[in-house]
Amino acid sequence: MTQEERQQIIEVIKSDINKLTQKITELKEFTAPVSPDDAIGRISRMDAINNKSITEASMRNLQTRLDQLQKITQVVHEKDFGLCIKCHKPIAFERLKIRPEIRLCAGCLQR
Repeated sequence: MTQEERQQIIEVIKSDINKLTQKITELKEFTAPVSPDDAIGRISRMDAINNKSITEASMRNLQTRLDQLQKITQVVHEKDFGLCIKCHKPIAFERLKIRPEIRLCAGCLQR
């Protein structure tokens, strides 16, 4: 991996971290407890509880990806970054631009 490619990946990671942090902050507003005192019907309250559960699951997924990106910032400068941890072949640069936290090449991921 060239130094220019590595710098592009670092920029992608920073951008993704900022976007995910912002999205998680937005979703936190929708995960507040649904108060039984709200003047909504039983069905509407059940729907609000269901929506809250879906939002919480989405938030967990975003938080997991954010954690992975934050961990990858610690190894992005190492010489082995961009190599598959299983077969040690280079991971395609375009693949790393999309998912910089990925540690396996497409071949090993399929197996």
